[in-house]
Amino acid sequence: MNNEVQSLTFGCIKNLIFDLDGTLIDSSRGVVEATNYALEQIGAQRRSPEEIIPFIGYPLETMFRKFSHKSFSEFWRYFQEKARRVIVESTVPLDGADRTVRELYKQGYRMSIGTTKIRVHIEKILNKLNWREYFICYAGADDVTSVKPAPEVFIKLLDLMKAETDNTLVIGDTANDVIAARRASLPVVAVKSLFGRDGELEVSKPDMIISRVDDILEILDRQE
Repeated sequence: MNNEVQSLTFGCIKNLIFDLDGTLIDSSRGVVEATNYALEQIGAQRRSPEEIIPFIGYPLETMFRKFSHKSFSEFWRYFQEKARRVIVESTVPLDGADRTVRELYKQGYRMSIGTTKIRVHIEKILNKLNWREYFICYAGADDVTSVKPAPEVFIKLLDLMKAETDNTLVIGDTANDVIAARRASLPVVAVKSLFGRDGELEVSKPDMIISRVDDILEILDRQE
């Protein structure tokens, strides 16, 4: 665990907002498959997993614009067509994630999810992993006008949770999570991501960086 801010305390935290990809789950195989299917359908070049994976957790259009100048709306349609069949099937919990979710729920934390995934995928993933009961609400790309790094998803979740900025903590894995949390006036702990781009997470200056998501259990336990 790499605690970047030793003096930070989370004693007043009652609510937790989690990102999904790279924080709690790995759905990268399905994302790669859906991306390449969509690229092929619009006549664009396939890309390697190494090219696609660093964009996971970022807006889909951000990735697409790096690969093609063709129609994003057409790409998006084909991506979602394939994603319906492969995203949920490919999803697995990251090491320590299942234990973390269950233990935090047992300790009485109120939890939600704010992600760039669309709502239907969020629901199916939670059902697959048997996590549905642990999260009181969630919001995805089709619930907001602007996805992260815009703060809208976190602001929406604060309202749904009836939570305040001084008792809520964001846990994510990309610079976009950190930037969005800052814009929503929320503290943020960043998990070193499978998908992160070199150096971006550190540059975004989260309140704390941890190696694995289950490190959050130790951090919150110390504050009680």
